Amino acid sequence: METEELIRRCRAIKLSGVEEGKATFKSKMKSKGEQIVAGCLVGKVLTNKSVNKEGLKIALQQAWQNKREVKVESLGDNVFMFKFGT
Repeated sequence: METEELIRRCRAIKLSGVEEGKATFKSKMKSKGEQIVAGCLVGKVLTNKSVNKEGLKIALQQAWQNKREVKVESLGDNVFMFKFGT
């Protein structure tokens, strides 16, 4: 499953008040999800201004001094997923 598809599906999840705080995944689905997010970091930039994804990528690569490329995906509302090369 592509990352964009995973993001789309996650955004579509709605929990009722009874379900809130509880989630059960099939072991195969959980395993696949763990593989997809291995080496990922999700973070939110705390500002009211919109953040430029490429500018953020450049700034963080310089700060983190990674030898490998860091891929940055916007998840909306200044939330980003950083995928580190292996």
